Parts: sequence; structure tokens; C-alpha cells
Amino acid sequence: MPMRQMEQLLERLLKSREGVGFLIGVATLAVALSPLPLFGIALVLFSYLIGYEMELITRKGFLRWISPLVLLFYLLNPFLGLLSLLIFSLLYGYKEVALRGYYSFDTFKGFSVALLSGLYGGVLPYSLWVVKESSTYLLLATLFTVWAGDTFAYYIGKHFGRTPFFGIISPKKTKEGFLGGLVAGTLAGTLFSTLTVPNFSNPLIWLLVSLTAVVGDLFESFIKRSFNVKDSSHLLGSHGGIMDRYDALLFASLTVASFLS
Repeated sequence: MPMRQMEQLLERLLKSREGVGFLIGVATLAVALSPLPLFGIALVLFSYLIGYEMELITRKGFLRWISPLVLLFYLLNPFLGLLSLLIFSLLYGYKEVALRGYYSFDTFKGFSVALLSGLYGGVLPYSLWVVKESSTYLLLATLFTVWAGDTFAYYIGKHFGRTPFFGIISPKKTKEGFLGGLVAGTLAGTLFSTLTVPNFSNPLIWLLVSLTAVVGDLFESFIKRSFNVKDSSHLLGSHGGIMDRYDALLFASLTVASFLS
């Protein structure tokens, strides 16, 4: 294909939500299939971007460094990672105390935000590493489960959704979309794992993974709406930010990692 035609195709893709979603999916697959060292580097960058978005959401500084540092310590040793998370959060809380000159709910909120950033940007991405380290196929099964659930929930909710679901937290979600996504995610995970990782082919596993993916989506919505923010950032154009796009995957991978341990 001539270069000019490729440029025109890319331009058309970037102008549509589906096109941007396709490019994000291709990039995600490329990272998922990469060798473990490259995957680890990409994961640290991913963690940094989550911390950056936590800064935007909470309007607090330095969170972009807490997330990847916690992840790095977790990669060395999970207990060391937990210890680093608590220490960084405490130091951040004391920074708030030093700035104000007193202890208060606001200083505790600073500690809580740092803790949340380390959990969301450090601990949850670590679960992706655990799944990838165990099996690339298992990571792909998790990806396909989340993608199938998200895609079917969106289109079924858009065309057939009538009954609101968690309207206060996420007004556009419907029960019809939720159930459609749940069925699609469970089927996708079960079918792919049956072909690649048979010991994970139990439909109940992928039903639980699909459920926790929805919890991840609601959890991120809760954070944003608590700070009166619509999107975590605009890094991914019409798809919002990294947290908006990968919230479900983070919780889904944590579920799969729990079965591994």
C-alpha cells in the first residue's frame, strides 16, 4: 500500500471512536505478546501514566512517581512493595502536614490519595505481570474477556438498553448492557482458555473475571466522580485516558492472578 494511502487510512481511523479503539487494541496486543523484559518496561510506563492521571484527577502533585516506584518494589518482592506503598503514603501525608502546619482531615486525605495512587498504579499493574509471567495465553484470555464484555455491553446497552444500572455512579450503563457484556465476556474467556490453557477453562472463572471487570469500571467511575472529573485524561482522544480504557482489565487481571496464587 502506497504511503499516501496509509496516511489517509490512519487519519480516518483516528477520527472515529472505533478506529481509535482498534489502534489501542493493536498496541495492547503487541505489548501483551512482547517478551517479558519488554513487557515489564511497558508496564512501568503504564504505571507512570496512571500516576500522572491520578495527579490530574485529584489535583495533587508527585503521584506520578509513587505509582511506578511501588510497582518496581512489587516486582522485586510483594512484601517489599506493600512496605514501600505504606511508607510513601505516610511520607506524602507528612508532606501535607508540613505544608499546613497541623493535622486535619485534609492531611489525611493527602495520605489517602497517595495510598490510592500506589494501589491503583502499582499493585493492580503488578497483577498483569503475574498473569503474563505465568502464561501469555492466560493474559490474552483475560484481555479477550474484558474486550468482549466491554464491546457487547456498549452496543447492547446503546441499542437495547432501557433499565438504568448504577445510575448515580455511571449514568449511561444499563442492566441489559451489563448482562450482555457478562455473557459475552464469559464465553470469550471460556472458549479461548479451552483452546490454550485448558486448566483455566471453567466458565465460573471467567464469569467471575467478567464481574470484577465491571467492578473495576465502577471503581474508576467512583474515583472520577468523587473529584467531579469526567475523563481521567485525554491521552487516548475520544477514549479518555489510560485509567478509562484499562480500568476493567486491571481488576480482571487481579482476579486471574488470585487464581494463580
